[in-house]
Amino acid sequence: MDKKSIDLFYGSLLHDIGKIVQRATQEKKRHTEIGARFMKDFLTNEDILDQIKFHHYKELSNAKVGNQSLAYITYIADNIASGLDRREHNDEIKRKWNSQTNLEDIFSKFGPKPTKRFFQPKVLDLEVNNIFPDENTLEFSSGEYTGILQKIKEAFSRMEFTENYMQSMLNLLEATASFIPSSTNMEEVVDISLYDHLKMTAGFSQAIFQYLVDQNRLNFRQELFINNQSFYKEKAFRLVSFDLSGIQDFIYTITSKGAHKQLRSRSFYLDMISEWMIDDLLNQCSLTRANLLYAGGGHAYLFLPNTKEQISKVEKIESDYNQFFLNNFGTQLYVIFASTAFSAGEVMEGNTPEAYQDIFHRVSQKISQKKLQRYSADEIKKLNQGGKSVGRECAICHNTSKLLEDNGQIKCELCYRLEHFSHNIQEDDFFEINNQETQYSLPIGPDAFLHQTSKEKIESYQFTGKVYAKNQLYTGLDQATHLWVADYSDLQRNEFSLYAQRDWMKEGSEKPVIGIKRTAVLRCDVDDLGFGFMAGFSQQDDGRYNTFSRTATFSRNMSIFFKYYINRFAEGKHLTIVYAGGDDVFIIGAWDDALDFAVELRENFIRWTNGKLTLSTGIGLFPDKTPVNIMARQTGDLEDIAKDYGKDSIACFSNDFTFKYDTFIHEVYYGKLAIIRDFFTKEDERGKAFIYKLLSLIRERDETDRITFARLAYYLARLEDTASNKENFRIFKQKMHDWFEDSEQIRQTELALLLYIYEIRKD
Repeated sequence: MDKKSIDLFYGSLLHDIGKIVQRATQEKKRHTEIGARFMKDFLTNEDILDQIKFHHYKELSNAKVGNQSLAYITYIADNIASGLDRREHNDEIKRKWNSQTNLEDIFSKFGPKPTKRFFQPKVLDLEVNNIFPDENTLEFSSGEYTGILQKIKEAFSRMEFTENYMQSMLNLLEATASFIPSSTNMEEVVDISLYDHLKMTAGFSQAIFQYLVDQNRLNFRQELFINNQSFYKEKAFRLVSFDLSGIQDFIYTITSKGAHKQLRSRSFYLDMISEWMIDDLLNQCSLTRANLLYAGGGHAYLFLPNTKEQISKVEKIESDYNQFFLNNFGTQLYVIFASTAFSAGEVMEGNTPEAYQDIFHRVSQKISQKKLQRYSADEIKKLNQGGKSVGRECAICHNTSKLLEDNGQIKCELCYRLEHFSHNIQEDDFFEINNQETQYSLPIGPDAFLHQTSKEKIESYQFTGKVYAKNQLYTGLDQATHLWVADYSDLQRNEFSLYAQRDWMKEGSEKPVIGIKRTAVLRCDVDDLGFGFMAGFSQQDDGRYNTFSRTATFSRNMSIFFKYYINRFAEGKHLTIVYAGGDDVFIIGAWDDALDFAVELRENFIRWTNGKLTLSTGIGLFPDKTPVNIMARQTGDLEDIAKDYGKDSIACFSNDFTFKYDTFIHEVYYGKLAIIRDFFTKEDERGKAFIYKLLSLIRERDETDRITFARLAYYLARLEDTASNKENFRIFKQKMHDWFEDSEQIRQTELALLLYIYEIRKD
């Protein structure tokens, strides 16, 4: 990356650093002046300092800077990232400012109904405590801003403003400014963090610079300051998206033999392929992750300059990676890139909902069209000629190429490496990608390999490529982005069969767990996330809140929930998170803990999104040693059944037990199951025979025939005479009568009885 681009990155990324200083010191000067003075303690680069000092209309109008000053680029990028060029026209209007206000929840303007919640003052909290916004405000104090500013100062003193520290600077600002509001103007919606605004400004700055340089339009004052309204209408940018196909089959379509040793490595490996593909593209385009809107679940959105050179680079990346996939995985994996041009005016506050949504629709349609013809005629001929159809195959994935023997087992080279890559992946914190292949490294892209490394090696500079830190906001030389990874497991070596043995001790218990010996698989995803991504902010005030900043903030909130905080929700449970990316979750565990988790995850997600997004979940129950691909497929079918039921639903074990989530939680899980459990705990004389008789009567029930109800009444009346606790039995009998009269109630009762049987069975 050339020096101008690097200076532009740091100047635009730090253009509002003075806001933090101003709120800490309460100094009554413009934050532009305060920020420039603060940064002089750490650098002398005038190109960077000018962007911090002169990125507002009034200051830039009187600034003695050249026509090619980078400050003009940061000025207009700041306006685009803010969404509305309010400074140019409203700079002299008296506004209502509150420098101590806290950040508003991004979901306030999401969906059709406006709400208002706030995050408490803090830095990015990687613990589960205090992660949720609240309706009550608890404003920032100068002392809290001073603490944040001190963290920034300490980091600045260890960093250099060079290309090698660019991602580290993004990591630092995410850690410190994710909950600082960008604007403290109380007449505006304060739902964009300072970090998200700074990141978007840097991304747009880089794209604008490349776009203008490509056309040799180097009088930035004329192009962006004098003629700014004209520039807003130019198709200067491209929205780029990719879709990585084959993820589900690659992770789950493997035999049970050896699956437990590499299932989670496969999941992590695919995530890393997507992350590296993003970084590879951005690096080739001389851009940074400031230009990334969203990444997760094999999908990504980025915005680039609209130049022929960048379009060509996107096409080359697509071609290179598909050739890489063919060479290493055959037709299992395939990536499709698509892009469309857009103007700043289409993504700024005040645009029409249709114009904003149309940008994403155009890209989505192009991807769908390209999926219909994945390979060229020459590639198809080559595929038909290659490979072998008979002979030995990998015991794990059935691949027939690149085979070797490992401990008496035939494996393909990839399965061998995946199995040995990480014996206990949740304990690995640092990874490196370079061009050096080793025995256990994983091919991650064209001429690129993934390795495990350590903090000690990084701190002693024993690395040659890019370093990725997992679940921590690490800064340092040549740091790549941090990785949010859902990696919780209560197992040491992914021995999933233990979940069906039921011989562990529950926390706080003196007895081993009893109950049915079954393993559960949970799969869930977010309902209508695609619509939320494209149109979630279009339903209030005629779509005025449709901006890239809100889309990026929304995406970041979804990612950290499903890729990081989900680990905290699983803690203390007998579960393993196999995959959680974007909005898709796959978990293997003890059946009762899987149910607990399904309830807790949904309640936390509703709380996180303020009820504006919902989940659909399928839970399958399986005997020990059921192949992973069968468990995945059948549970996926249950997940689809839940969605077809009306979304925000859960399908437990079969399509017979599909309920709206609130019904399952309140009527079954915390309702009838609790009543049944309480009754049988007090009624020592009533055992499993009684429960099975109730189930039998329920299953014989016919709404057109009252005979079964009479049988139930007679059966319960007979037993009541011999009950040791007649009042307890009378209450339970009345409950059963009431439930039996209603088809929905009795369906809930049947599941509750089954769950109780599963709890008390010894097998």
